[in-house]
Amino acid sequence: MYRRNTVAMPVGTLPRPEQPWRRHLRMTREGKAFIFVTLGVGIAAFNTGNNLLFLILGFMLSLIVLSGVMSETAIRGLRVSRRVPLRAFAGQQCLVELVLQNEKPRAPSYSLEIEDLAEDGPTERRCYFLKVGPGAEQAALYRRTPQRRGTLRFVGFRVVTRYPFGIFEKWRLLTQPSELVVYPKLLATQELQQELRSHGLDAPTYKLGAGTEIAGLRNYESSDDARAIHWRRSAALGRLIVTERQSDASTQLTVLLDNVTTVDTEQFELLVSRAATLVVAALSRGLSAEVLARGTRSQLLMGNAAADPILRFLALIERVPADTAPPFGRYSHSARVIALHATPVRAVAAVDALRAVADAPRNEVV
Repeated sequence: MYRRNTVAMPVGTLPRPEQPWRRHLRMTREGKAFIFVTLGVGIAAFNTGNNLLFLILGFMLSLIVLSGVMSETAIRGLRVSRRVPLRAFAGQQCLVELVLQNEKPRAPSYSLEIEDLAEDGPTERRCYFLKVGPGAEQAALYRRTPQRRGTLRFVGFRVVTRYPFGIFEKWRLLTQPSELVVYPKLLATQELQQELRSHGLDAPTYKLGAGTEIAGLRNYESSDDARAIHWRRSAALGRLIVTERQSDASTQLTVLLDNVTTVDTEQFELLVSRAATLVVAALSRGLSAEVLARGTRSQLLMGNAAADPILRFLALIERVPADTAPPFGRYSHSARVIALHATPVRAVAAVDALRAVADAPRNEVV
């Protein structure tokens, strides 16, 4: 399911490759109070010459030195990797797994926080590891919500610790680049139903096959799909009953996506989301589907196939200049065609795409 791979950083601030020995240090609020008390004890000891105050001062200074040594032991000799999900959609939470390995042969590491650094901004939550023994490996999950479709680039990790006394927060940066393709945002269920009704994708025929309208019930046969079993009726009759459905009006859906620069970014992202939602719905209903854009096209997928190739195509699609935009390619004559534009077709120069394929039946421009 997965692939291996705060002082919050501002959006767009990425760690540069650093030397393995370089460390960053910040004094905590508790640490500032401790340093203030230490300075007070030191001033009092030198002013009074009291041996007990000198003893307390030495003890407090030793805690500061010990904190630096033990925190260094905690964050050195570590290897961090990530496993990103196979699917991630814009605006939806996904789980990313971080794997922490302690390569030190004898010393354990305590109280570590790992922040996964990416180009889309600070990580919402860090992964916390209480103790990682010598030579041991532990994994933790965190939730990330990609803000936009496209390639999400991970750049590295921030390994943070306040061990052992919380006086200082010490961290180091580890560089490990990787990428995650974020699919377009899918429309909500209510918006999906509206899209299906407006384009007639649920329109039935009198032929039996893959579709949404129920044609009737019959006894189960060995060649039937188990997903078609009507369990409530089967329980009532004591034998397996399956649902027969009427096939939809067309067995192939072709979506024309107008990706010219005359469309502003917000409208174009909505068009991409609508195209992705229509393709996912069509494939789940047993229809084949493809997406055509200016100068490019996606892979044609058969019904009930995984939509990942088309979703990846839509995740990486870019807008092209209107003056040099090529026409749409040709599509099957038997396909149901849906053309997505940000403005009414009368005001869109994309009519040349429809002229290029004027011999195809059933065109819808929205």
